Amino acid sequence: MANRSYLYSLDNRPASYADRPETISGLSEWPYDVPFIYRLLMSADPQRCASLISDGLDGSPVPLHAISAPFDAGFERVSRFAAIVKALIVLPAPGAATAPLQENDQPTIARRLRQWLGLAPAPAPAAEAPVVDVTTKSTGIEHLREQLDETIAFLDANRDSYLLLETIELDVMSESDPDALRVLVDAEIDRCRHVGAAFDALPMDITEAAKVLRQAAAGSASAPLDAFNGLRFDDAFDNTRTDETEHPLGLYWTDVLYFAPSDREEFEERN
Repeated sequence: MANRSYLYSLDNRPASYADRPETISGLSEWPYDVPFIYRLLMSADPQRCASLISDGLDGSPVPLHAISAPFDAGFERVSRFAAIVKALIVLPAPGAATAPLQENDQPTIARRLRQWLGLAPAPAPAAEAPVVDVTTKSTGIEHLREQLDETIAFLDANRDSYLLLETIELDVMSESDPDALRVLVDAEIDRCRHVGAAFDALPMDITEAAKVLRQAAAGSASAPLDAFNGLRFDDAFDNTRTDETEHPLGLYWTDVLYFAPSDREEFEERN
């Protein structure tokens, strides 16, 4: 079984393993990574909290940590990001715009008079401006467009007060000491905040934001926009298994996860 990160919506910020929410729903899981969209969701005020997946290691009780963030603020960011990506995928390709006429090609009264007197050759017929077929931009992006819509619909249907990001399965791949594990959670919080700073740095205008996002994803942008480096905005946006991307968006949603933490009623019945 692959080690995964897990994402949930719930109605509290757990202070301990036993501090169970009244309501909790699975949202997504991802093997061996924390994808971009998880971090964007968590980027508004992420805080360390108690893990609800486990309260120990190798049979010994150990306080373990996860990450909590407000749901509504994260959902608002993801909704705007989806709108920006939709604007990005219909942008004309770089360099597709028609070049302006050179100054010498501009008709003037003097040139027209010389042509009328037969002192200058008639200008060649102006070439028609190239037509940009925006439908060609849709090749290979229909699944991305559908998944963006699915993302918003699924998250909206599973709203709650908070989000919970569990990374313990990933963290124990490299550490087993409780203090070291806490440091890894804090590092993930910093990555979530960095994605939030990148999002905040985008222009307010959707089209301008799409242009900045495309440039940042394609190149080596400086901080904080470097959080977008390597993202793909075509139908290979999550194709890590085929090595088409190393930086998945993470647009996979399901309420059936490998770990289904119990809510308060279920937890009290078992204990």
